Amino acid sequence: MFLNNIFKRVFPALYHKDFRYFWFGQAVSVIGGMIQVTALSWYVYKISGSPFLLGLMSIFEYGPVLLLSLFAGVFIEKFPKKKILIFTQTLFMVQSLMLAVLVWLKSENYWYFAALAVVAGIGNSIDQPTRQSYFIDLVGKEDLPNAISLNSTTFNLARIIGPAVSGIIMKYIGVAECFFINGLSFVPVIYGITLISVPGYTSKKSSREISTLGNIRAGVRYILRHRILLSSFFMMAIVCTFSMNTNVTLPVFAKDALMGDEGTYSFLMSMVGVGSLFGALFMAVKGKEITYKYYLILVAGILGIIQMLTLFTSSLTVISVLLILIGFFNLCFLNGANTRIQLHTENRYRSRVMSMYTMVNTGSTPIGNSFTGLVMSLLSARFGFFIDGLVTVLLILLVFNIYYRKNKAEKKIHVNI
Repeated sequence: MFLNNIFKRVFPALYHKDFRYFWFGQAVSVIGGMIQVTALSWYVYKISGSPFLLGLMSIFEYGPVLLLSLFAGVFIEKFPKKKILIFTQTLFMVQSLMLAVLVWLKSENYWYFAALAVVAGIGNSIDQPTRQSYFIDLVGKEDLPNAISLNSTTFNLARIIGPAVSGIIMKYIGVAECFFINGLSFVPVIYGITLISVPGYTSKKSSREISTLGNIRAGVRYILRHRILLSSFFMMAIVCTFSMNTNVTLPVFAKDALMGDEGTYSFLMSMVGVGSLFGALFMAVKGKEITYKYYLILVAGILGIIQMLTLFTSSLTVISVLLILIGFFNLCFLNGANTRIQLHTENRYRSRVMSMYTMVNTGSTPIGNSFTGLVMSLLSARFGFFIDGLVTVLLILLVFNIYYRKNKAEKKIHVNI
């Protein structure tokens, strides 16, 4: 009884049956997803030999998210979220199996992989905002921070397990098998979603009668009118663009800076996952206690400084520690931003606001990846992290100066009046 009470206090979201169906199914699927992410980055760099082309892959994968997310938010409001998720997970399964076939056929045509990255991007532009806005339907507002943190925990356990498993499979079996395993991993999550009783059909009739562009404009105006939302999105754009590029930096860093192989790369990816897991557990336990006013500024600044420190060491041990810290603060920032945004968003705007969240979170990736790939091509593998960290710190200080000092000045004027 005592242990049960502790578990319920720490993980209250798991006491919602529908969330359990989704969470346990997803726990299997995201491991397969990280196996694929690790294998795809390595294989593309292997066949292209170019950090820039590796970074360019993110434009094909995440560009559709940047272009389509706002439209997806309106689309989500018109259909049950449960059915949308079944569709997107099936699409991802087919895409993974097609990647497996390409590698089995020993294809080295970069553009085939780019085309399949576009397919994944289109799916993600719908899947991610649907997933994020579905949580509140499954657990309610009170347990939302815990649901977000538990969702992050599964992703970050996968970031530890996935790269390690992927490295072993690539080294001793083959790259194609990584994609095949990911394809099979979607079966449990699709089955879990079919068991959920909540359809997630929350759209008001009035919002459905407004045109698509009208709905998008209303969502954007809603964000612009709320300083908390606007400042959160600005900080997210900075961090997601310049501090979340490990899928590009680590393959190049492992091979060119550390003179390593698949094992080195997968180990470094796992270290980021270890840090992210610690961050997810920290947020699951402490998320409700955090005051978010200056939290995002502080975490983003620390994250940028840690990235800059990677320039000054060649030790695998030190790099591993820094990557753990990068994973920790990355996760703490994203969870904090997600929670802050959702808790300050009205239900009628939630799908549209979370579509903007997806657009900023994922859509910034092609910009950041391309920038980082170009930096490493022009300078060296070591400067990818350093320049990203430097830009992060400078831009976060700018946001602090504009939004937080302006808010303080306005309060001072109000008091004087």
